[in-house]
Amino acid sequence: MQTKLEFDLIINGGGLAGASLALDLASSGFRVALVDIRSVQPAQQRDVDTRSIALTYSSGVIFRRLGLWDQLPSGSVTAIRTTEVTDCGMRGQVQLKASDVGCDVMGWNVEAQTLLTHLFRLIGGFESISTFSPAELSDLRIDHDQVRCDVRSISDESTQTVKAKVLVIADGGQSGISDQLRFCTRGKQYGRNALVCRVETDRPNRYKAYEHFIRTGPLALLPSGNRGYTVIWTLEPKESERLIGVPVSQFLDEIQEVFRGRAGNFTELTGERRAYPLSYSMLKRFVRPRVAVVGNAMHTFHPVAGQGFNLALRDTAELVRILAQYRDRGWDIGCYDALEEYQIRRESESQVVGSFTDGLIRIFANDSPNQLRLRNVGLDVVQAVAPLRQMLLRRTMGVHRLSVSNMGQEVDYGESA
Repeated sequence: MQTKLEFDLIINGGGLAGASLALDLASSGFRVALVDIRSVQPAQQRDVDTRSIALTYSSGVIFRRLGLWDQLPSGSVTAIRTTEVTDCGMRGQVQLKASDVGCDVMGWNVEAQTLLTHLFRLIGGFESISTFSPAELSDLRIDHDQVRCDVRSISDESTQTVKAKVLVIADGGQSGISDQLRFCTRGKQYGRNALVCRVETDRPNRYKAYEHFIRTGPLALLPSGNRGYTVIWTLEPKESERLIGVPVSQFLDEIQEVFRGRAGNFTELTGERRAYPLSYSMLKRFVRPRVAVVGNAMHTFHPVAGQGFNLALRDTAELVRILAQYRDRGWDIGCYDALEEYQIRRESESQVVGSFTDGLIRIFANDSPNQLRLRNVGLDVVQAVAPLRQMLLRRTMGVHRLSVSNMGQEVDYGESA
């Protein structure tokens, strides 16, 4: 029926940001068309994302509200209670502990594919979400009161016309729709890859994460299970390619040499080694008439401090809140004022996070003796001054706008979660 093809919003992109937004919108009473060029069925996905996501405390709050947390399999989520930050060749270090700001956990480590699979299981329970996949948008038309476009099925090449008040672009860092609508991007390539894999050690991880800075960037270890870690190792492209190809025993020896014995001895490599290019980008504006952008299509950061997806999730939550307010007042959710409010409210934090992550990379990439000593002193100062440590911790947890009392009341997760 034609009425089925009329929605409140069309979301182009069914990755983590797009799927999270669709679920949040449907939970708030909106009708959503979710379009993704890939199949959203796990059995039909050819290129499974093996990366892990370091979810911040604030992301846990959002996913708890959406009902996702209770759906995740037991043991698929590992708590992060402490993070140790160190610099190569120096003794300075910072110990960030969730207890310093009155929490049990700083965040959690979970595989991206696990999150996505269970997001779509929840999405399947909403009649107000129509999923078109694998499919793509074409013939996009933006009028003064609505958005129209054709959705073409990749499998049978059939085409349907859909209408909505707002189009949300969530199709990643290489967004064709963003280019088509002439969104302007500023950014740069870091000339580095993130080598991602999972390792096991000879001792329990005790829910502790590590961020160790070396010449090429951070080597991060996120606790996974009881004795495992997800490795996110920033390397020059040729070096990452070499390390992907060396025998497992040699790979474990080389990461052991860099990381020493802080996390114990690396005994096993589980799963594949993959490399992903690293970049920094941000749109100059996040909205156009009847169009908003979220996720990597809006901003992409270096994975240091694990802020990318967590910021995107706060963006989507803010967008839903604003649109729900306009709808409840009887106003047009796609009007200029609604989307401009989203732009204003998210621009500041996006710029702060972008500058924070990029600044860390520039500071720690300089390995001159004077810079090394200065960083060493800086780490010692942060460790010694509790307010500085708490400020950094609250920022990385995404809870800098919450009081400690509110934080403690909003989430109560168990040992494994």
